[in-house]
Amino acid sequence: GGYMVERRHSPQERRKSHRVAAVFAVKSVLGSRVILGQAEDIGPCGITLRRPKDVPYAVQSHVLLVFELPGLGEVIARAQVVSDTRAGLYRRTGVRFTNLSPEHQRLVQAFCYQHSPASFTAIGQVA
Repeated sequence: GGYMVERRHSPQERRKSHRVAAVFAVKSVLGSRVILGQAEDIGPCGITLRRPKDVPYAVQSHVLLVFELPGLGEVIARAQVVSDTRAGLYRRTGVRFTNLSPEHQRLVQAFCYQHSPASFTAIGQVA
């Protein structure tokens, strides 16, 4: 049978497990450029963006994000790029929030809580 072997998760995988899938528009402001992209997933600590492939972001560079969490409101976040890779016709960019107001942090957490699967806590306990 194809049993899943429980193994130690890398910090990256652990970080991913706190993310929930999300689809909403995200404006990123880098210097004087405003680039429209789309969220792929979001967690309390960061977000994965899907963006046009012609604008690479340097890892470690700082970016300002503006996005509307469906049903909750607008969030403005300062963030730092942690990864940026080509993915087919677009780029996939991982960013870590570096500065979120407490109010915006609450919105992000509320969104993640609302969208985390019900089986969230049962992962790894399936016989």
